Amino acid sequence: MERTSQQRTDRMRGTSLLFCLVLLVSARAVAQSDIENVIVETYYISNADDASDTNGGGLTEGSTTYRVYLDLCDSCALRSIYGDVNHTLRITSTTFFFNHLDRGATYGHLINNGALDEGTAPVDSWLSLGAGSNQKAGILKVNDPDGTVLANNDGGSAGISGGLMQNTDAGAGIPLNLQDGLAPPVGSPVPPGFSVTGLLPDSTFFKLTQANEFISNDTRIACITPGVQGPTTDNRVLVAQLTTTGELTFELNVEIEHPDGSVQKYVANDSVVLADEAPNGLLVYPPECGCTDPNFLEFDPTAGCDDGSCATTIIFGCLDTLACNYDPNANFNIAQLCCYGPDSCEGLDITIVCPGVGVEELRQAAAIELYPNPAANVLHVRGLNAWSNGSNVQASIHDAFGRLVLQTNMSATSGYELDLPVHDLAPGAYLLRISSPKATLTRSFIRE
Repeated sequence: MERTSQQRTDRMRGTSLLFCLVLLVSARAVAQSDIENVIVETYYISNADDASDTNGGGLTEGSTTYRVYLDLCDSCALRSIYGDVNHTLRITSTTFFFNHLDRGATYGHLINNGALDEGTAPVDSWLSLGAGSNQKAGILKVNDPDGTVLANNDGGSAGISGGLMQNTDAGAGIPLNLQDGLAPPVGSPVPPGFSVTGLLPDSTFFKLTQANEFISNDTRIACITPGVQGPTTDNRVLVAQLTTTGELTFELNVEIEHPDGSVQKYVANDSVVLADEAPNGLLVYPPECGCTDPNFLEFDPTAGCDDGSCATTIIFGCLDTLACNYDPNANFNIAQLCCYGPDSCEGLDITIVCPGVGVEELRQAAAIELYPNPAANVLHVRGLNAWSNGSNVQASIHDAFGRLVLQTNMSATSGYELDLPVHDLAPGAYLLRISSPKATLTRSFIRE
């Protein structure tokens, strides 16, 4: 009964260690957990007809309208987009962004849904916490469930027959006159408790004045609990619509709310990461690629796309050469797995963790003395007599690269008193390996 109880304890202990390994893998993947993807959709590409509308201030032919969505985990919600002293909120283009002079607005929920069929108003540039207008949520065109309000555009200031926003350029996917990327919202289209603090991104960028960048370290565009979720089970939240002829770049920092009300911050730049923040390369556009699989040593939590650099699968194990279960094949050390003897084996059965290793020999090995450490001239080794059990003993010293630098043999006639000359060794870390027919002991020391 006692043995069965011990085995049960060992299994529970093993389960706990396995749970710790799972937590370690999860911690390496935290930067990817709540934000599953950042999607940049090509929403529309303007043509010459669109450029004829002077009411909006002049949309340049060939302008591309992008929509940016955060693809969140099923239970997550967006609380804010922000820039602070450590993490810049940055949206830039190599040319001006288009801001509609007549019907434009700074935020998606301020866009008049009834005016979206007037001229080039549908491609105004703005930020959002989910809304595509004051009545609708933004949604990818391929997921749009209810057609379009843009089919009957008024033709703009030039009265173009058939209306504007009718370009069917294949580069923009589904034409706006078929699906407009607007859907019934979850709740009100106005983010709950909407507020903007710090340096406001107003007429300097998103409303009237032409500009090609918005850069701030003092902005927070937010809503209170509950945060904003996407209009479908995919939970993709629209955060920006941006129209430009140039090359788009951005760095976003966001707060994501969990069902229990806790909030996790994700930042684009990992130069300064505080305790409540995690870097996430998906928030950078164009994304910087790396290994995105946390099961590999090369895992990079700041990578926004996978470049095939994942090469070395993580092997958990004990990498302490002093442990009886030292695993030279492991490449990720878990200190909780290391077993040093019957009384220092993390509560596990040493006969299971270190099969083939005699318990009594381990107790005797633990009594071996190694001094002084660090050593300058001579390294003394004492206590080998009981451990060797009358057998011949071989002692060898290896450098940090595993190269043999000193070797000697001892026997009972010498009394197993080792005084190893180390004065000719270069300063650094070394391993002393002592082997007998029964067991091998490895200890580390420093040559000062």
